Amino acid sequence: MTAFQRISMLIVCLILISGCAQQTAGQNPTSTPDLATTPALTVATPTVASQTDPAATQSCQPGFRSFDHELLATEPLCIPENPERIIALDMASVEMVLLTEKTLLATSGWILSELPLLAPQFAERLTTVEDVGYPANLEKVALLKPDLILAVGGTTVGETIDVDQAQQIAPVVFADPVIYNDWKLGMRLWADVLNASDMYEAMLANYEQRISELRAALGDRIQQEISVIATSTYGTSLWMPDTPPGAILSDVGLQRPPSQRFVGEAAQAEYGAAQYIMISDERLDLADGDAIFFFTYASSNPETAAAEDAHLKAFVEKPIWQSLNAVKAGQAFLVPGYWWRSQTFILANRVLDDLFTHLAGTQATTPVLIP
Repeated sequence: MTAFQRISMLIVCLILISGCAQQTAGQNPTSTPDLATTPALTVATPTVASQTDPAATQSCQPGFRSFDHELLATEPLCIPENPERIIALDMASVEMVLLTEKTLLATSGWILSELPLLAPQFAERLTTVEDVGYPANLEKVALLKPDLILAVGGTTVGETIDVDQAQQIAPVVFADPVIYNDWKLGMRLWADVLNASDMYEAMLANYEQRISELRAALGDRIQQEISVIATSTYGTSLWMPDTPPGAILSDVGLQRPPSQRFVGEAAQAEYGAAQYIMISDERLDLADGDAIFFFTYASSNPETAAAEDAHLKAFVEKPIWQSLNAVKAGQAFLVPGYWWRSQTFILANRVLDDLFTHLAGTQATTPVLIP
């Protein structure tokens, strides 16, 4: 038993005494998926990466190794050489833990609600995974006795876990929230944490092979301007190039409408916001393009799913929506919620499949390979 595990029960007692239990699953991001309250829609500004000289880091006890990374939001830390009991608190880390056949003890309730719908191949395995809430409830975390916690912090939503207290339970690899912007960032980081760098390289090679096939299938159609928007009962937003599906379109080489080419400070100057730009119905003209991909979030809650379905049916009947050039040309495509959460290898490839279908009019011959 490691030092982290020996003090787990002490931490439980301290948490109970101090009353510092965190937000529960009933308050997870699925219940309010707008720009201010859902991880996939938070403006993820890179933090300053650690500049600590790896040679100067602390030595680790047997069975642990020193870990530093450009996508780490903290100083280097000691992590298990072969972690087996893991709590993962974002989509990419959950997928990587499952693909490496590690034991996923727990995650946030919103992930347990959405991921079985977005990646059904994981549904059965997720039935045994605990919900520790969002932010993670430290009492639950301590009782599960993890040997590693994977988390992301520093967004407008807040932290996925209280790192200062959680690191007394187990090592916490705390990622820079910039990993939310591009599936390749998060999957690379978590692969490095889990000693699965070769797996990530194989994923990337497979993804790039499928991108090359898509480019060839598109031909001159790669010059089309592709609009990406999300719409739900909480509003409609333009998704810029520095969002998960935006990064995929950029990888392919597809163009964006002028209204959706702004990144960072340029987006702030144009819209007073970045990445996810809320628009009114009166400004749906900003959503036009040669083709439009639009979507809402997935939910396993029947009432929520019914409400979002009703919203979508009303949305596409709006006269201003019907007036858009892409809509009139039959080039507006309602796509599933994996566009919203395309922060993982599997979900990014599902977005590619839609691009093959709707833009190239074909199916990919290169399969998605899981190493």
